[in-house]
Amino acid sequence: MSAPGPAAPSNGAPHTAAVRDGNLERLTGRDHDVLIVGGGINGAISALALANHGLRVALIDSEDFASGVSQESSNLIWGGFKYLQTYDVALVAGLCRSRNLLARAYTSRVQEVRFLAALGSTSPYSPAYAALGAHAYWALGRFATGRPRLLSSRSLATTEPTVDSGDVQGAVEYSDYLLADNDARFVLQLLLDAVDSGAVAVSRVRLDGAERAGGGWRAEVIDRLTGDRHAVSAAVLVNAAGPRATELAALTGTALRQALCYSKGAHIVVPQVTESGRVLAFFDDDQRLFYVIPMGHRSLIGTTDTRVEEAEASITHDDRDFLLEQANARLRLPQPLRDDDVIAYRCGVRALVVDESEDTDRDWTELSRRHAVEADRQRATISILGGKLSDCLNVGQEVVTAARKCGLVPEVRDRAWYGEPPAGVRDRFHRSAVRAGISEPSAARLWRRHGRRALEVTDLVEETPELGEPLSDLVECSAAEVMVMARHEHILSMDDFLRRRTMLAMLETAETLSRDPGVERAEELLFGPGPERPVSAANESGRGAA
Repeated sequence: MSAPGPAAPSNGAPHTAAVRDGNLERLTGRDHDVLIVGGGINGAISALALANHGLRVALIDSEDFASGVSQESSNLIWGGFKYLQTYDVALVAGLCRSRNLLARAYTSRVQEVRFLAALGSTSPYSPAYAALGAHAYWALGRFATGRPRLLSSRSLATTEPTVDSGDVQGAVEYSDYLLADNDARFVLQLLLDAVDSGAVAVSRVRLDGAERAGGGWRAEVIDRLTGDRHAVSAAVLVNAAGPRATELAALTGTALRQALCYSKGAHIVVPQVTESGRVLAFFDDDQRLFYVIPMGHRSLIGTTDTRVEEAEASITHDDRDFLLEQANARLRLPQPLRDDDVIAYRCGVRALVVDESEDTDRDWTELSRRHAVEADRQRATISILGGKLSDCLNVGQEVVTAARKCGLVPEVRDRAWYGEPPAGVRDRFHRSAVRAGISEPSAARLWRRHGRRALEVTDLVEETPELGEPLSDLVECSAAEVMVMARHEHILSMDDFLRRRTMLAMLETAETLSRDPGVERAEELLFGPGPERPVSAANESGRGAA
């Protein structure tokens, strides 16, 4: 056991439960223009868009924010290259536009990465045809990324020796974008920006009923931590429940014009298979794309694409074995990947939008990944169906338009409602980091993860320099950073911290985390000393059913 860390200064982070109590009071103690149900990507981007158009916004989630499908993605911000397989050019063009906007607006969080697609006997396309598609994709993306290139099998062996080139006829290299941290953190940052713009957000609050009242809504909610019931008043209700959107629509009496069907996507996290930093792409034995994606000092392999009937699913032994088999068949590794190499799992259910007339029995991958935003003025509801991280800015703007259709009056702003803080704030932070003695790489990481809230970290470190040291070799967060996270990030369990506020539960096993003094110190900073702290849920959501 390590020595105790430095004591928090007298102005240190308040207890996270006290922060939540204040948020709950603001949720129930005022009338809102909009109540958003669901704290995933659709809910977070809606809150950000509406709050920055001058509306009074409240958001609730029955679990932690971004704890559903928004924590189970491939961490990619991309234009949907694979959807060119089904010639859905309009979808790809729209995704590319949103991708480019995100990359320009969040330059530290969304980073360009090279993809390398190896094309062998399981590929439905020749290397030359795939290269033509890559150039079309580049053009649809307005040439915003690095230029694609075609590689021979010999060049591939030199460029990426990790790929087994024995069955490869050639390869195509192109660019897209990857989240520098993880999907759940990106969603949380959007939500925190919405809170900074006046929104109220409370997790572990479940909508139990809703009725029309005075032209708006009176929602009855249950605090899942205490069992207490509360009433929340809002003019318009936004359904951002993701795969459970149809259930919420039924609860509010909203008739949806389109339907949802479900696709399960599973990933496994394994030790790093390549140090190149590239995303490796392959066609599996069913001629469907899967990827090997950088994730910190690990690799993320996936995803599967399996039709399911329910909004929840877990990874199975078959999913795991399939991913291991496909990866081992296409990678040149010192030893084949085995089950005990799997560090963590990611598994989520995608909600796919379908028209009533659409044939959902055809090839599963041909179903569109588009989204739909439906406004019901009579019921004063807005329903968001489908949606992707890459497409979130389009969703946010459409929700503002839908709010107008429902009778609200969003303000017209002459500035973007999204994006990182302006250059002046960034420069002020970096000057503060220099004064605090924070290294340049650590400062870049703090800015990426916290934006303007990173100034609170440097203030603490300037006052007490010891608070700027990493908590351990494993936990690169400093005590000052964790204290600021406790103030703002709605952390109510160690699983929130390890799985969604950081990537630790995806990068290390539960056993490793349970032994690490930095994890113990973070828990003390978040919840205080002693036995009253929440039970640690290290990696509880990472290993899944398999």
